[in-house]
Amino acid sequence: MRFSNDLLESRVCSRPSVPMAVGTFILLHIRFVRMADTKLRLKNIRKTYGETVAVDDLSLSVEAGKIKTLLGPSGCGKSTTLRSVAGLETPDSGEIYIDGELVFSDEVNVAPENRGIGMVFQSYAVWPHMTVEENVMYPLNVQKIGTKEERRERTHKLLESIGMGDHTNHLASNLSGGQQQRVAVARAMILEPEIILFDEPLSNLDAKLRRTMRAEIKNICEEFDITMLYVTHAQDEAMYLSDEIAIMNQGEIVEENDPLNIYNNPKKHFTMDFMGFSNSIHGRVTNAGGSTTIDVGAREYAFGDLNGKVETGDDLTVCFRPKHCQVAASPENIGDDELVFRGTISSESLTRDYIEYNIDCGEFDVLSRSIDTAVHGVLADVGDEVVATVDKSRVRVYDERGDQVARTEGIAEEAETADVSDSVA
Repeated sequence: MRFSNDLLESRVCSRPSVPMAVGTFILLHIRFVRMADTKLRLKNIRKTYGETVAVDDLSLSVEAGKIKTLLGPSGCGKSTTLRSVAGLETPDSGEIYIDGELVFSDEVNVAPENRGIGMVFQSYAVWPHMTVEENVMYPLNVQKIGTKEERRERTHKLLESIGMGDHTNHLASNLSGGQQQRVAVARAMILEPEIILFDEPLSNLDAKLRRTMRAEIKNICEEFDITMLYVTHAQDEAMYLSDEIAIMNQGEIVEENDPLNIYNNPKKHFTMDFMGFSNSIHGRVTNAGGSTTIDVGAREYAFGDLNGKVETGDDLTVCFRPKHCQVAASPENIGDDELVFRGTISSESLTRDYIEYNIDCGEFDVLSRSIDTAVHGVLADVGDEVVATVDKSRVRVYDERGDQVARTEGIAEEAETADVSDSVA
């Protein structure tokens, strides 16, 4: 059975005297005793709407005190998965466990308010006629937890801890967007839930404020030892916040890993492409025996022993990030371990972080991004003939199924997540 917003508001929050904002904030609470390192586990979850499969045989787990992000394009099933965990959607089949307790199966369906979960949606959903204190304390009042003084003390301590102590008596309608989002997070935390679910909570904020708020969310999670399942379509947000990222597409998890490996060494071509722009060039295996050679752009390159993953004649996709592609005015000092592409600069674009060159190589284009506006001391311009090189260690090769078949050994692991730009390159 699918609950309406009206029913959910009356059951969970006791509807306030003014209408709830669009993108209703929902708070769900009961404390479960921590029983396992795995705080949340989903097993073979499936959810359909008529003929549309929103979530297809999805399984995942979230460890206690960790932040896990569901990352993927719009419509891939992220929010449906999140709402299924909260109990706001009823899966067709599968099982959901919180702290080892079964909260959903074919025979069990624990009510949303009894799952020990706090939830923050995209909208701030603060009540404009209430003060900050009243907004955050509202769930305590509804559930009649403690005396009035105990509720106020608990609320004030939480507000102080998230930097909102000076705004206790301010009307929520007088707050900035970032401050309203802090109030929404505090309200989700006030009942000390075991898990907090975030459904794209920063998408309404400007770029600078998003960076500030994602840092605050991560700090809160670590300080209060909160387990978090976070949904976003923003790669930079996921990389900054997450202990682990699950890439989703068409209702399924494509792959899971820590942010560094998801970005640097994706096992699937979909992930390579989704995690930031990727040059994808056709290649063909010319020799599958011993040291495998692959023809890329009319030149052959050795990729080591691929252990029978490919056969001579197989079509492959050779991928590398634009920022790993170096542009030179001449082919001097090109190493043996570099892929080389000759072409003409067809366009150039200057952004706040880099200059971007599109290089026409005949049958395909190569995109290069560099923080330098000069190419070896010479300012590149549209129409210039250049040489683009890529260290082979930066190249990933995928078969026709989209599975990785080649990654050159000896890749230096970079701390890519230390300072992630708003547009992952």
